[in-house]
Amino acid sequence: MCQASLAFSIMVFGVKTAATTLPPLEIVFFRSFLGTLMIGLLMIQKRVSFLGKPEERKFLLLRGISGFLALTLHFYTIAHLPLGTAVMLNYTAIIFVAILATLFIGERPGVFLISMILISFAGVYLLVKPETQLAPEQGISVFMGLLSAIFAAIAVLSIRLVKQRESPLTVIFYFTFIATLGSLLCLPFGFKWPSLKEWVALLVIVVGSFYGQIWMTIAYRRAPASLVAPFAYITPLASFLYGLLFWKETLTLSNLWGVLLITLGGISISIYESRRIKPSFASA
Repeated sequence: MCQASLAFSIMVFGVKTAATTLPPLEIVFFRSFLGTLMIGLLMIQKRVSFLGKPEERKFLLLRGISGFLALTLHFYTIAHLPLGTAVMLNYTAIIFVAILATLFIGERPGVFLISMILISFAGVYLLVKPETQLAPEQGISVFMGLLSAIFAAIAVLSIRLVKQRESPLTVIFYFTFIATLGSLLCLPFGFKWPSLKEWVALLVIVVGSFYGQIWMTIAYRRAPASLVAPFAYITPLASFLYGLLFWKETLTLSNLWGVLLITLGGISISIYESRRIKPSFASA
C-alpha cells in the first residue's frame, strides 16, 4: 500500500506538471488510452474477460462513467489549486461513500460514523477556507474537487456492488476504456500536441497510475482493509511536499488543521467500514 500511495503521488506530480501547458481532458485521454493498452495486454495474457458477466455490466458501466467524471474533475482541480489541497479534496471520497451508502443502499450509520463525517467536513472547511477567500475561481475549483470526490464515491459503491464476481482487471478496463472514449470526444474542443517534456510527464502519469492500481489491489487482497487503508494517505501528504518543493506552495495553520481532521475522519471511516462490511467487498 505504501508503494501504491507513492505511485499515485508520482502520478499527481505528473498531472500538475503537464497541466501547466496541456488541457486536463487531454491528460485524461492519454492517461486512459495508454492505461487501456497496458491493462488490455495484461488481460490477454491472463485470459480475463473484457466484457464481464452480463448481470454485472450495468455496475461496470456505472463504475466506468463515474470514474471518468471523477478523474476529469480531479485533474481539473489539480490544474487550478495547490497540489496538496486538490489531492486532499479527492480523498474526501470515503466521506461521500458513507453518505451515499446510507441514502441508496440502506446502510445505517451509527453515532461514531456520523461524528467522523462531521469532523471530516469541518476539516474540508478549514482546508479550503484560505482558497475560497482568494477569488471566485478558486471557489469553483474547490467545488469541482468535491464533485470529483462524489463521483469517486459512486465508483467505489459500484465496485462494492460487483463484489468479487468480476476480475479487478475487468473493473479497471471498463474505467480506462470509457475514460478514453469520453475524453476522445472532447479532444476537438482543445488539443495541443505534447512536447518532449510533456510526453515524459504523461508517461509518468500512466506508469504511476498503473502500478498504483495494481499494488493497491494486491494490498487489499493480502491484508485487512483496516490495516492498509491508513497508508493511502501517504499520497496527499507527499503531494503537499511536492507542492512545497517544486511549486513553492505553502501550508497555513488552517490548511494543516484541515488536513489533520480529514485524515482522522477518513482513516476512522475506512476502518469502521472495513470491519462492518464483508471482506469480499473491501477487497474489490
